[in-house]
Amino acid sequence: MSKKKMTWSEELVGRKLPADAKYGDVLMAGFVREDGKFCGRMEPIDRWLRAPWKKCRRAGWVKASALSFGKNATIYFLTERGEAEALAAKERVRAAREARAQWSRDWTVAWQAKQEAA
Repeated sequence: MSKKKMTWSEELVGRKLPADAKYGDVLMAGFVREDGKFCGRMEPIDRWLRAPWKKCRRAGWVKASALSFGKNATIYFLTERGEAEALAAKERVRAAREARAQWSRDWTVAWQAKQEAA
């Protein structure tokens, strides 16, 4: 089994672009506001989010409220276990995005150095 070859941008920086946050983490992090308070969210409608959403529901991290606006338009809130998971997910998303932002800054420096050398 061979490793995937680095792109020219990754070769320029000298390392691979860090992976983005997982969809499940992004979903759970969406329940936490910037000030740290929890909020309700609707079920995602995007097809690629169905499996992570189902995992969140089955794990007991979210539960449907009595407030609904029709099919697939129910407001979900976190359970006690979900609150702990959402805080951890928010931190994982923050770390992944910061790692990608740092990689981007390193790419900019490497690109500018290459342009000056040419």
